[in-house]
Amino acid sequence: MSRNRYITLLRLTFRSLNWFEIFLIVSIMTLAVISWVVKGNYSFNGIVAGISAILGVFCVVLGAKGAMANWLFGIVEGVLHIYICFCTHIYGDFLQRLLYNLPMQFFGWKSWKKRRRHDDTGVIKTRYMTWRQRLATFLVVATGTLCLGLFLIHFGPWLFEQVTALWHSMGWGEIGFQTLKPDYDTKSQLWLDSFTTIMSIVTMFVSVKAFVEQWYMWLFINVAYIAMWLMSDSDFSFMTTAKYCIYLINSFYGIYVWNKLSKE
Repeated sequence: MSRNRYITLLRLTFRSLNWFEIFLIVSIMTLAVISWVVKGNYSFNGIVAGISAILGVFCVVLGAKGAMANWLFGIVEGVLHIYICFCTHIYGDFLQRLLYNLPMQFFGWKSWKKRRRHDDTGVIKTRYMTWRQRLATFLVVATGTLCLGLFLIHFGPWLFEQVTALWHSMGWGEIGFQTLKPDYDTKSQLWLDSFTTIMSIVTMFVSVKAFVEQWYMWLFINVAYIAMWLMSDSDFSFMTTAKYCIYLINSFYGIYVWNKLSKE
């Protein structure tokens, strides 16, 4: 697709936004401005957090529409969120987004392109999983979360030592961990990190395949991410938590729209 066709796709997508979608986008933009003014956080990281939140909401709102343009915003937001996770030492999310989510944005674009409707709207045809696929998805998430949680419990200290030694050998100074660390403040933090990492990996795959069920899965993920970021006190916490709150609202909207698209 040429650059002009990308621009045309974005223009058509923006023109198709309804009042609720505009409300979600304006809400996160307003929160970003309020955060900058009230907190006076005009630092580079504060600005990155705001921009990431805005782009992220654009991405999920367009995803709820079934619009291919969501992957374009997802690529940029993905890079910014990787930076945020690195700075705040949320390494479970960092590794998952760097090694999986970001590359999957490109696969998502390619996969959705094959399911695009022939009406120049940039919207795709959605579909449902079979019950066998739903059961397999549940078992993969449950088993993966259990295995990752047990790995962190039993091998967390060893992993911490190896990463710390590598970090120091590169002369990068001290390193701190909030996740994938030798010990968590509470067990709930460990299992939240395990669940969000595994569930996000599986849900991204389900999203690429254009299954309606992804929005039910994002619903649980967003609740878990809100809980995790509420435990953080970094410069990114407010805007990242606000972003996931908008994501949570959008999950319900995605359920409604994708069920409707599957019947058209």
